[in-house]
Amino acid sequence: MNPGAENPALYRTLKDVLERQAEVISVWFEPDAIQKRYLAAEIDPQRVVPPTGPESPQLEVHWKLTPPHDEFRIDYADPNLEFHCGWHQDEDHNDLGAAHFQYQTASMETPHYEEAVFEAASPPKLVWECCDDLFRTVIPDYTAEL
Repeated sequence: MNPGAENPALYRTLKDVLERQAEVISVWFEPDAIQKRYLAAEIDPQRVVPPTGPESPQLEVHWKLTPPHDEFRIDYADPNLEFHCGWHQDEDHNDLGAAHFQYQTASMETPHYEEAVFEAASPPKLVWECCDDLFRTVIPDYTAEL
């Protein structure tokens, strides 16, 4: 496999992780099941706390195998609240360490960034950790006043 490539086998595993989230309605490969460039998941707006709607929020997972540290983006967007957040491990904000969390609400001109540290090491466990944090803490805490 060439460096920085998407890994179809890894995406199949990550798809399974997303399908096991109670808030997820459906998960699919983008642009299609052959190319598998990233994963997209439709979130049930009534299963998140606090409930949102009528449009379904979306979660995207982009993962590239880039030794020594994979690059990834796990992004959540709720069009009803104009809320966006995500965990990124890339070269964009080296001042924050290997990975960062960012979020933005409709009232913010620019996103807020902060360092992210994960307990999980493997991609499936890391996606699970981020989803757990997203649905248990981030959405309730960051959208309660929106």
